[in-house]
Amino acid sequence: MSAGGAALPISCQCDWQRVHALRESYDAVAVGAGTWINDRPRLNVRPESLGREPRRQPARVIFAGTRDCCLPPDVRRTFVVGDRTPDSDENAVFIHCPGHGLAAALESLGRHGVSSLLVEGGPTLLSSFVAQGFFDRITVFVRTDSDAAAAQAAGVALPGLPALQADRLGEGVLLGYGKKEILARRFE
Repeated sequence: MSAGGAALPISCQCDWQRVHALRESYDAVAVGAGTWINDRPRLNVRPESLGREPRRQPARVIFAGTRDCCLPPDVRRTFVVGDRTPDSDENAVFIHCPGHGLAAALESLGRHGVSSLLVEGGPTLLSSFVAQGFFDRITVFVRTDSDAAAAQAAGVALPGLPALQADRLGEGVLLGYGKKEILARRFE
């Protein structure tokens, strides 16, 4: 929200370019069932956001849990992790994984050639990755002109994780969480 109460987009053009460059560098992009059902994200790399033609497209991963996830046809591989076999196209791979444990699901994804995973999920999926320690680096973009306001806003979603780095990016602040040696490589 702006000071006048008007709705503002969460990301700015600089952040979208960063996100699409990240997507291009990973084998797959993951979301949870809530994000998939409510937002219908494309989880792809788009030239208009990247600023050039993408070199590759990531696979899609949906951590569905016990929810049904309808999958529209897509030429990219889609992995659905959960309790229920989805209605899907021929490019979908179902990974049966009951409960909220991530270790078996990540191991199975690895067997399918997914060695790097960008998690763009909402708070439920992200908190599972954080609680189970399955992350190297977390970056959070907050559209604000204050480092302190950005850290406070991100702290609601990531309680107990102190930001190790804060950088201005376009119309906001990019916060970094994770191991210092990983963050030393900057926000790729």
